[in-house]
This record gives sequence, C-alpha cells and structure tokens, in this order.
Amino acid sequence: MATNEETSAAGFDTRPPMLVESDYNSWKIRIHMYIRGKPHGKLIWKYIQDGPSPHPMITDPQPEGSTVVLMPRKKLDSEFSDEENTREMADTQAEIILNQGLPRHILNILNQTRTAKEI
Repeated sequence: MATNEETSAAGFDTRPPMLVESDYNSWKIRIHMYIRGKPHGKLIWKYIQDGPSPHPMITDPQPEGSTVVLMPRKKLDSEFSDEENTREMADTQAEIILNQGLPRHILNILNQTRTAKEI
C-alpha cells in the first residue's frame, strides 16, 4: 500500500477530481462556494453553467442610396459598453478558475490551441 509521501513522490496529481464523474457533485459545491466570493460571482457562475456569452456584434449604418447590404461585425474593444466589459471580464475569470482544477498536461494542451478541433 502506498503512503501519501510515496504517491507525491511518484508524481500523482493532487488537484480536485473535477473530471471524475463520481466526484463531480462535491467539486461543484466547492467551486460554487469559491466563486460566490469573487467579484461578479453570478456572471462567472452563469458562464460555467451556460458557456461563454456571445461576442457582441454591431452593424455599421448603411449610407443613403447604397445597395450594398452590410454584414454585422464583431465589436471592437473600444465599442463595448460597461455591461459588456463586465461580462467579458467575468467570462475570463471563469475560464481561469476552471483551468485551476485541470491537470497540468491537459492545461498545456488547452494553452496551445484555440479551438477544440485543434486538440
């Protein structure tokens, strides 16, 4: 039987077992309590439950007499309202909090890719 010191020396990961289905409920309770203490905790929890908020879009005004139909485009950072900036900040904080519970090798893979297809 391995002692705690032996398992640490062997390199076992001691992070919360958030990806083990049987331990999910206890992890969910701990992470929810942690998030409640953060600024914008409700927005962060909403991100975790529903996924990231869509990037705000804007359609530039169409010039008079123009037959060109303008497509919506993503807003620039300078065009964000205070509410959109707060939501974006909460989304980023939620990603950081969730990444803290991942094993190092999974976190390295996520840091090297932009989309799930690349993994």
